[in-house]
Amino acid sequence: MKKTLCIVISLVMLFLTAVPAFANGGALTLSSSGGTDYSIVVSANASEVEKTAANELKKYLDKITSASFEIVDDTAPAREKEIVVGDTNRRDYSTLCPEGADDDAVRILTDNGKLYLTGGKARGALYAVYTFLEDWLGCRWFTHELTVVPETTELTVPAIDYYYEPCFKLRQTYWMFSTMYSDFCAVHKLHGIMAYLPEEYGGGRYELAVSSVHTMQQFVPKSLFETHPEYFGSDENGNRNPNLQPCLTNSDVFDLALAYAKDYFSKYNAVLSISQNDGADFCRCEKCSEFIKAHGNTDSAVMLDFVNRVADEIKKDYPQAKIETLAYQRTQTPPTGLTVRDNVVIRLCPISTCTLHTLDDPSCPPNKKFSGDLSGWSDLTDKLYIWDYSTDFQYYYALYPNITTLQGRYQYYRDNNVVSIFDHGCGEVTVPAEFHELRIYLVLKLLWDPDTDIEKHISEFCAAYYGEAGDDIIEFIENFEKSDAGFNIRTFKECHNGCQDGGISLLNNSSLSSSDVKKLDSIIEKAKSRELTDDQCRAVEGVELSWRFFKNATFSGEFNWYSPFTDPEGATAQLVKDMRDYGIVLLAENWSLYFRDEEPDARMMPTFWYRDENDLPPDILRDMRLRVFAHGLLKTLFAPVLFIANLF
Repeated sequence: MKKTLCIVISLVMLFLTAVPAFANGGALTLSSSGGTDYSIVVSANASEVEKTAANELKKYLDKITSASFEIVDDTAPAREKEIVVGDTNRRDYSTLCPEGADDDAVRILTDNGKLYLTGGKARGALYAVYTFLEDWLGCRWFTHELTVVPETTELTVPAIDYYYEPCFKLRQTYWMFSTMYSDFCAVHKLHGIMAYLPEEYGGGRYELAVSSVHTMQQFVPKSLFETHPEYFGSDENGNRNPNLQPCLTNSDVFDLALAYAKDYFSKYNAVLSISQNDGADFCRCEKCSEFIKAHGNTDSAVMLDFVNRVADEIKKDYPQAKIETLAYQRTQTPPTGLTVRDNVVIRLCPISTCTLHTLDDPSCPPNKKFSGDLSGWSDLTDKLYIWDYSTDFQYYYALYPNITTLQGRYQYYRDNNVVSIFDHGCGEVTVPAEFHELRIYLVLKLLWDPDTDIEKHISEFCAAYYGEAGDDIIEFIENFEKSDAGFNIRTFKECHNGCQDGGISLLNNSSLSSSDVKKLDSIIEKAKSRELTDDQCRAVEGVELSWRFFKNATFSGEFNWYSPFTDPEGATAQLVKDMRDYGIVLLAENWSLYFRDEEPDARMMPTFWYRDENDLPPDILRDMRLRVFAHGLLKTLFAPVLFIANLF
């Protein structure tokens, strides 16, 4: 990690506050006056992960204490004072970890002068080291660039007897920034997606050798439509269409998918995704319609039945193989009268949920619907995975209000037997702004432990990342998310739907009052006035840019066209310049919106910045003309007032 911020943590901070309470009765003094009597012990046959664990422990202990901790293998004579990492001859592993311990389980124990750091066979020793460094010694890895390591000449740890198994067995994210780096993923116990985790960090990727989702087009490509239209979905009028899902009750379609699956598993020791194409309606032929109607009137019926049948055949030759499918949009609701095969993984996608309510809030219709579907799938399978969303795909840099509801969301997943979470963020974006790095940090903490002290993590992160402006940023987040800004936003490509307002789009209707805007503006100005380092100034600037971008998209504040006292075109031009100067290029998913050489049309919301006026939807064009006319009229009517105001 490039820049390590080494600080001395005082008595009022994390590192030393825990020690006095355990000064007697099993406490270990690992270092005193810059020296140590302890050595780090690993097995002579240590795995790559255990070797990494020992090396990482030495690196950080040396930094913290200025002592030099020696690493020896367990063929050396046993000593009274040892830090034992992984499975060694110093103690029977079965006395430390239960039989069948999770691969990522963490075990930390002090006993008879020794400190044991071990756990699950795959990554437990490494995770035990990182847990010990973080929870007992105060190390923090906020971003890949910002690490906090305490320094002390007297290192004493209390008596420890700790065992933990994560409830989410697979933890992955799709973000750029810090999670691009395997060392950062490792310290946060993350199984890599953006970063490949080598064996020294325990590997642990969930392998889908080809595509991860929306794979039906691979089995039944559109090129077959001309010769085999019957392979493709039918609308209610009997018209076959290559843009619909394949006909999943067609036996030839099943044979195509099965042949693909057999070939796949002959080549790869990996999970196969058999999942619906994105955005397409399902077949409404008589056979499909009857099956759907008989099993709960949900499209998941034909999808699950199709996947089950492929899984049954595959199991005959590949008993360990697994097939994953999606419960997504039209297949979100589980069917009735069907089971999920034990070699099938269901990945439920809460893309229609709103972020400003908890998932179990009965007053929020989409969340109420989703919670029922989640419960239904949980009853059908013990391998329920989640594909979650924590960004605005249309506006990557607009403020996204989910910080205060993240923990409740993850706890709800845990309570409903979810065993894996993939958090889908803005993985295409390389320049962090908004609260991108904070959100990543919190997601990583919750993936490991949904009951973690989230308020502590927010406070610590903001203090380190934003410096003296940290409390201001927290105040801004709380005020923004508690206001009706973007009321009941849900993540879904091109729109933000209000769950109680009949689908009112945030992009067309700002729900921020002028007093809200002024208050949030004042908090930003307060944050900018603090004494900050260059990095902290840039971090605060990133929040301000995202706030201005949000206001631009919602015609709020200085971007309000219905005020004679604003210059929205000038404000937009300045915003675009500032965002470009910051390094921002990509603004939306799949490069559907990005900064181009030409200047954007400042009369429009960002979605339509680069659209030709003649190519605009009629309602968008009408609204734009109304805004411009109203602003011009107000400017004219208030011209005398503005003239007098400018004199002073």
